[in-house]
Amino acid sequence: MPWKYSDEYYREYTRSTWNESADAYVGLMQRLEPFRAEVVRSVSVQPGERVLDLGTGPGEPALTMARSTGPTGRVTGVDLSEKMVAIAQEVARARRLEHVDFRVMDCSELTFPDASFDAAVSCFGFQIFTDPEKVARAAFRVVRPGGRVAVCVWGPGERVPFLHAMVGPMLAYAEPDETGYLPTPYETGGPGEMVALLEGAGFSGGAERRVEATLRFDSAEQYLDVLRKATPLGHSLAEEDPPVQEEVLRRTRENLRRWTGPEGVALPAECVVVTARR
Repeated sequence: MPWKYSDEYYREYTRSTWNESADAYVGLMQRLEPFRAEVVRSVSVQPGERVLDLGTGPGEPALTMARSTGPTGRVTGVDLSEKMVAIAQEVARARRLEHVDFRVMDCSELTFPDASFDAAVSCFGFQIFTDPEKVARAAFRVVRPGGRVAVCVWGPGERVPFLHAMVGPMLAYAEPDETGYLPTPYETGGPGEMVALLEGAGFSGGAERRVEATLRFDSAEQYLDVLRKATPLGHSLAEEDPPVQEEVLRRTRENLRRWTGPEGVALPAECVVVTARR
């Protein structure tokens, strides 16, 4: 029987599964640095500015941008996952960064006053947010006139073997809701989609570019271990019957052969970096 999709269910599922993955995600986050670096470069944070990081996870790129704002500016990171925020707060304390703060907050329900920030960024958040259009409208409200926004999301599945090697087999067994909707990690990653979403919220001058990088793993088993522990994919797979789990893993290993060589597994990945102005 088809299940009924609800925003409340998906929001809680997102929160709880990312709480489970938070500690392991720190290691995966380091592999994603080439993509975050492009977002940071695109937003071009200046000393003294106020910057908002939507879906900050364990604190990046908020912690990196704090070097650019300096102590006269401020960076605020928000995330739905309490565990992610706790990790980010701990890192900020260890680095003695008093001009960075992190808060548990639904990115679609920002509690900041209008025009609170000079810029807003989000790295791999918009394909996870329950209501990305609502998040974009919230970001528009809290960014000052003339301010900037820069985000990145994954490209289409066929351009992200890093994820699709495992997600593809999982989707073969996933059941859509009663409307036919099936969530994937590639939301808003098609040509022009993220630009249209931001401009639909009020931003202007949207531009996108595709950024590619290769993510490397020592072996197929290391890849499977990382993806299952550091993302909600592991939780989702564990909800399937054992025969389905075994078949998904078999198909994933088969997919990985194409990208496996003497030095391990080298998986291409494409993200879309989008910029716009308030």
